[in-house]
Amino acid sequence: MASTLKLTIIQPYHKSNVKLFGKVYMSMLTLPVLASLCPDDVEVDIIDENIEPINFSKRTDAVCISSITSCATRAYEIADYYKQKDVPVILGGIHPTMIPQEAALHSNAVVIGEAEPIWNTLIKDLKNKRLKKFYHADAKANLSNLPIPRHDLANKTAYVNIPKVETSRGCPFNCSFCSTTRFFGNIMRYRPVEEVIKEVRGIDTNFVFFTDNNIVGNPRFAKKLFKELAKLNITWISQSSLNLANDDELLKLAAKSGCVGMLVGFESLSKESIKSAGKTVNKVDNYSEQIKKIHNAGISFIGCFVLGFDDDKQDVFKKTEKFIRKNHIEIPQLTVLTPFPGTDLRDEIEKEGRLLHNDWQRYDACHVTFKPKKMTAKQLRQKYDKLCKKIYSYPSIFRRVLSALLRHKSIYKSIVVCQVNVVYRRLWQVTVGDDADL
Repeated sequence: MASTLKLTIIQPYHKSNVKLFGKVYMSMLTLPVLASLCPDDVEVDIIDENIEPINFSKRTDAVCISSITSCATRAYEIADYYKQKDVPVILGGIHPTMIPQEAALHSNAVVIGEAEPIWNTLIKDLKNKRLKKFYHADAKANLSNLPIPRHDLANKTAYVNIPKVETSRGCPFNCSFCSTTRFFGNIMRYRPVEEVIKEVRGIDTNFVFFTDNNIVGNPRFAKKLFKELAKLNITWISQSSLNLANDDELLKLAAKSGCVGMLVGFESLSKESIKSAGKTVNKVDNYSEQIKKIHNAGISFIGCFVLGFDDDKQDVFKKTEKFIRKNHIEIPQLTVLTPFPGTDLRDEIEKEGRLLHNDWQRYDACHVTFKPKKMTAKQLRQKYDKLCKKIYSYPSIFRRVLSALLRHKSIYKSIVVCQVNVVYRRLWQVTVGDDADL
């Protein structure tokens, strides 16, 4: 009888995984998903280095490391250690997908793109000790009949209990600063609604985060999903375009199904910046009215604002602050434009010689990694810090929490608003001082 293959799947540490009440604020999904793909004769350990150290002395037959760009430096350190011990290393995730040749220097194999279509082949090659250097599927994953993620392998007590569930992949918008479309494709793919509902029913909490890039991207699918979710008596948040406000039935169903908040990419208050980013769905002139409609449905905002576009002058920070206050954005997410590998933005900035460095640890959307056009890199960082200091001050957070309480008449929603604001405050605070070399 063949011996069992021992596989260790690792998520590398990054300081942006801040804690709330001593727990990491967001649970992981990639590692439980990868574990669920493994056949029964593979013994799987999953390790999130953000909650526990790696036991490098524990025997394992192979190591798989999933990495986003900000975690790449640590991922390579871990990979190099195991390679020196002659343990096969597989690197995957969005960063190795975008720069596979770099990842190949630190691994025995690189998974390019989604894992589902090639996972069985990779495991078979591992067992037979004949790993190929690169694994890249010819087609995107079929989202029907996906196995339930192996959350049972994770230390769930180490996370704030907001489990993640995926209902779709892909994004049609192809924004210049986002690598999502390059990774998942620009054609939306959907899981069968009944399979999503089955997974949600199996979760041990009534609060869920749907990880979709745009859960209302296909209104017909979204309406069917929301009607089924309404039967479960759950509370949920997700990510959405402002198109949610343009369909009264869709908005009503979202609220009825338990939606209490949407992460919405406003990106910029400048029409020129929106145009340069390629996000044609955003109409700046309609923002305030769309916000009002969604608020009236009882849904709060995590409003995402990107600072540092080529059209941005130093007055962009004041304008953004004023917009947040005027429109009662409950949870502002303030980020710095970042030229991630694989994006059109990076191609442009590299071509123009404006890239400052490839210190991947600072590619977390809070650091300045390029030279802006209408201010210096140092000015961008200083103005960003000044705005964050104002927006994430405790008095500002308190005003937003009180405003949410008065608007939504819900202590529960106001508590969530408070907690997430504190998380974003800490996300900014851990980066202060890192860009002193600008």
